[in-house]
Amino acid sequence: MRATAGVAVLGCVLLAVLSVLLLPSTPSYDPWAWIVWGREIVSSHFSFATAGGPSWKPLPVVFTTVFGLLGGAAPKLWLIVARAGGLLALLAAYRLGARLAGARVAGVLAGLLAAVALLLTQETVGSVTQDWVHYLFRGASEPMLVACVLWAIDRHLEGRRASAFVLGVAMSLIRPEAWPFLGLYALWLWREQPRLRPLLIGGVALIPLLWFVPPWVSAGQPLAASTQAQDYNGHLGSDPVLETLRRGAELTIVPVLLAALAAALLAWRARDRTVLALCAGALAWVALVVVMALAGYPGLGRFMYPAAGVLCVLAGVGVVRLAMLAGAGVRFWSVAALVVAATVPFAVARVRGAVAEKHQADLAVSITTQLDAAVRGAGGAQLVLPCRASLAGVNHTMQTELAWTLGAPLSHVKTSIRSPAVDFLGPHLATIDGAAAPIRLAPYTSEPVAHAGVWQVLRVTQPGATDGCVGR
Repeated sequence: MRATAGVAVLGCVLLAVLSVLLLPSTPSYDPWAWIVWGREIVSSHFSFATAGGPSWKPLPVVFTTVFGLLGGAAPKLWLIVARAGGLLALLAAYRLGARLAGARVAGVLAGLLAAVALLLTQETVGSVTQDWVHYLFRGASEPMLVACVLWAIDRHLEGRRASAFVLGVAMSLIRPEAWPFLGLYALWLWREQPRLRPLLIGGVALIPLLWFVPPWVSAGQPLAASTQAQDYNGHLGSDPVLETLRRGAELTIVPVLLAALAAALLAWRARDRTVLALCAGALAWVALVVVMALAGYPGLGRFMYPAAGVLCVLAGVGVVRLAMLAGAGVRFWSVAALVVAATVPFAVARVRGAVAEKHQADLAVSITTQLDAAVRGAGGAQLVLPCRASLAGVNHTMQTELAWTLGAPLSHVKTSIRSPAVDFLGPHLATIDGAAAPIRLAPYTSEPVAHAGVWQVLRVTQPGATDGCVGR
């Protein structure tokens, strides 16, 4: 069994490598920031600036700091890690579904349904929809987070408690909602597994160390991640609780929620403590996100991805156990087929969205390539940012990527120009989050510097102001 699992894990990693080599590959906003921070930590002897970017997230930066030693390979290496994490999450969903369903053939069905349900998850905020394939393609941390959660559960059920705890530490370095779960698990292990106490002490101590010390050192604010998260209100409207719950419910399709509910009810009847514990854990995670939304945090759907991952596993189990009520053989498969067929209409739109992600990934890579060409056309990073005080401007979504291309800290690439700078103007496309940075200077003059694809580069100055440090 262990050998089979090892081969499957290796297969996920190899698929991730091949996907980065053969498919369009460019990170999204947050991953580019992590990659920039990793480069800065290495090149500046652990001196870096977290200001001006997304919220601090320790685990990704641990990887990108190592990758920073390898120069230009860092973006692709991070994508390999992130995509491997997403594939491992699908594998973990399959393993858990198969384990909990019990019977051999029925377990295979439950595992497949769990993995497919996870693959169909998506988040919608306003007019922006991002599905599992999007997160997988663009190097987001959500698939990796779900992988840590599901594999931690798998390792615990396998009796490998040290591995489960380490995975719990990993997920706690991605999302703070994991902290209470890890704390309770650490207390239980402290009593049940005394030999693990050194590991427990080290793992728990590592969490505040990596969450609070780096922002404290770089920005003088140990709670910078919390502050940045609260600065983005998440568009929760007049009722944060209902809006947060709606977003969580919409992560999965309705049949998945119903099948997970069926699994919970059947587990209650059968006194299946494992399934009931998973249900309670998923609900507790959602409750934490709701409480944090009430405290001023965004309450985004992706914050509840771990709960959605568990529900996908329970949905696979629920379908199988419902079918088992009808009997074995033909009756079992007939009921299972009917349930799956009833799910298809709900899944069609999400399958189409996943297929369309290839086009979006191609477009993102094209825009990235054109941005690189625009930087070269403007004379390269040395001429765009000739002085320590030099600034560049671009739209929000491309800010972190342009910082990587220019070899600059995030603080040197602005999303709104309020002083002389080089402005990278792009079109109004959803892929790059609208037009480039608005110019906030009055009065100002602009001089075209370069043009590449969808990008126009302008040198923006103020009459009478010293412009020796404005790139050209």
